[in-house]
Amino acid sequence: MKKLIISYLLILFCLAANSQITKGYWLIGGSGKFHSFNQKFEVAPGNANTDFNYTDIELSPSVGYFVKDRLAFGIRPTFSSRKGENVGGGIRTDMYRFWIGPFSRYYFLKPGKQFNILTEISYQIGVSNIWGDKNKLEKFSTMVGPVVYLNNSVGLEFLLGYSSNLEEIEGIVMSSNKGVLFGIGIQVHLKK
Repeated sequence: MKKLIISYLLILFCLAANSQITKGYWLIGGSGKFHSFNQKFEVAPGNANTDFNYTDIELSPSVGYFVKDRLAFGIRPTFSSRKGENVGGGIRTDMYRFWIGPFSRYYFLKPGKQFNILTEISYQIGVSNIWGDKNKLEKFSTMVGPVVYLNNSVGLEFLLGYSSNLEEIEGIVMSSNKGVLFGIGIQVHLKK
């Protein structure tokens, strides 16, 4: 009997959940991303080149505003911790990076649904200090996936996407990487 009551309450809770993705709402939240990729460093043509395997964990708070129903624009700072090891072993590295930049989101289904599908595009620039030098960072990413609304204001996202990153360590190395992203995020939709 207890399981039946809990199931009934859960069904009622889910049926009451919907999204607030209409003009005039704020989007506040964040996400975490796990990114595993290979990176090739080219110091200079014909010189010592090396390949690394990296694991990158990012935390990104975000603030956006729905300018139209289902369309939001905002800004997102990002903190990244990257750990890596070269393919042959022996060289390990830990790096920390900071980015900031705009994002846009579009929700495909109409407002008021418990479930929706969203797509997001973002571009960020940033800096980090590795080997005592200032680095220039650029990042472009696009993601798509479902969002499930736990109530009329809170949504849980499961996103899959693509990322392209460029990094220049002043006067020493230029590196780039491209790869698949998986992200889990939570967003809160608030009326202005």
